[in-house]
Amino acid sequence: MTVDVKVERTQHSEYGACVHISNGTASIYVSLDYGPRILHYSLGEGPNVMFFNRDPEYVKKGGEFDRVFHPGAYWNIRGGNRLWVAPHSFPGAFYPDNEPVDFQTLGKGARFLPQPRRAPGVRLFTEVEFENTSSRVRVRHVVQNISDRPITIAAWSITSVESGGIEILPQPGRQTDVLPNRRIVLWPYTNMADPRLTWGSRYIALRHDSGRKEHLKIGINNEDGWACYVNQGQCFLIEHHHDIAAEYPDFGVSYETFADDRMVEMETLSPLKLVQPGDSVGQEELWQLFAVEGHLDVDREETLSAFVDSIFSNPMIVAPEGSYSGGSLGNPRGNS
Repeated sequence: MTVDVKVERTQHSEYGACVHISNGTASIYVSLDYGPRILHYSLGEGPNVMFFNRDPEYVKKGGEFDRVFHPGAYWNIRGGNRLWVAPHSFPGAFYPDNEPVDFQTLGKGARFLPQPRRAPGVRLFTEVEFENTSSRVRVRHVVQNISDRPITIAAWSITSVESGGIEILPQPGRQTDVLPNRRIVLWPYTNMADPRLTWGSRYIALRHDSGRKEHLKIGINNEDGWACYVNQGQCFLIEHHHDIAAEYPDFGVSYETFADDRMVEMETLSPLKLVQPGDSVGQEELWQLFAVEGHLDVDREETLSAFVDSIFSNPMIVAPEGSYSGGSLGNPRGNS
């Protein structure tokens, strides 16, 4: 089937200069004045799944930024999807990417090329392409080492989504007999008793609450290779590959999620790699967005299971490839 994808430069009233990519089913805007950020992903003219920062004070700046980058440097989350480099560091990770972005048109999307980052010695590339006439989008991130020394890094894709939704994460279901099969990593500010979190036997659910400013972040070895966010009558599905033989950042996790009172972040990571000068490391995600109906009761695991079943039984949805044989992969809903 021929995919009629339109790629055009445009000026958005809030995002500024952008590339608009659409295929008649879904619509994407990627920023060109900064970033880049994938700021908008919607079904037609429907609601945008992405968070967009409208608060000029919701930035990071100060003496450390002045010293490491340049006087007056600041980092603005902007919103949507961005590429970072792991392991995390402060303020290094918060590179003030406020410069114009170049782009090249591809067959079904575009490639985005921000300016090289000479201080950390990396250059970032992002490709966004529709796969067909559905909402299916492939996002490819690449971090290239442009320094004169090897560096051990991972590509880190972070997607900030709009407030008010519910995120569902699958718990690893690989059978390991007497050995452990999962990692659940917590950041110092995370309270395991936080009412936004529901710890089930097969899934972890995170309910966003705009009334709670406390930060929350967890990480898992996401061997099933998917996570979803349900909000405004839509389900946003992110799929990625997990390699059980690889070493991942942050105590070995391939998926992380963060929440504050404004938004939720859905984060996938590549394995750590010793990257030689001129070489690169990448991370690829498959996105899908589709309408859903009804209320999702995260306190009832059978409800979550039925919802996940409905996702992956939909012929329009591409199930994750998986990273091991047996267990729950090939069955992305986990073990029954």
